[in-house]
Amino acid sequence: MSWNAVTGITGVAALVVGIVLGFLQWIAPPGANQPESKAPPADERLELVDAEFDPTPKPVTVLEDVFPGHPFEVSPYPETSPAPGANTLQRLKLVLTQRNPSDDPAVLTGVKLVVHRTFRTPVCGDPMGGGVNPSLNYDFHFPEALSAEWSQVNPQNFTVAPRSVDALSITMGPRIGGDLGLVWRFSIYAVSKDGKEAHWVDGVATEYPPLDDEVYRSFIWAGPQPASDTDRVRRCAAEAAEELQEFVSDGDPPATVVHPGVDRLIAAYRRMATG
Repeated sequence: MSWNAVTGITGVAALVVGIVLGFLQWIAPPGANQPESKAPPADERLELVDAEFDPTPKPVTVLEDVFPGHPFEVSPYPETSPAPGANTLQRLKLVLTQRNPSDDPAVLTGVKLVVHRTFRTPVCGDPMGGGVNPSLNYDFHFPEALSAEWSQVNPQNFTVAPRSVDALSITMGPRIGGDLGLVWRFSIYAVSKDGKEAHWVDGVATEYPPLDDEVYRSFIWAGPQPASDTDRVRRCAAEAAEELQEFVSDGDPPATVVHPGVDRLIAAYRRMATG
């Protein structure tokens, strides 16, 4: 066979192959030759099932005692549980129950807390002098007084197995505690690896778990007071109950979870207002 003949056969074969490949590309579905799209970030697969304050108080480590006018010095994070023999105080944890509806493990990579406003409820009697207050090891530690919204993202590595439900808990509170009357409005978000946020829950919280009635009474009307102050204290308590109830109810979006200590404090003001 001559060289010209071989060249001619090769040219015909190349033409046929080119026509076939062109036809296959024409009938292939769009994107068939593109890489598969990536799965959504792990925590976006998680669904919030429930959010509530655990009714059973748990120990939270006291990092240090802070004197009036002094800032705290010990970093509160990332210690997660009290060491044996540590000084602790009882607080309620916020429990976030999540469901993973997918067939793969889902990992929560971050939790964001936003504190929108704080409200300091009044002491209606003459208040006692300031004392030493504790700084506690909360997961989220915010200023006691806010001039603007405060937020913080804490990293998480919380895995929920495929087609299952699991829960994690967080604690939150002011940098320097020890005051029954601090209440705050907050929101919780899940944060994905690429920075996307999933809004989970809005709520109202206070630092202390529910206490005995006498503790609330001594907070509202601190120390021995003259009987002549009774009417003034009752008016103050009635106004405080109304203001605190408004703080709880007047939010956008509305609170879906409320710390039980808030309801107890409102009830204590109302008892004081009616005698």
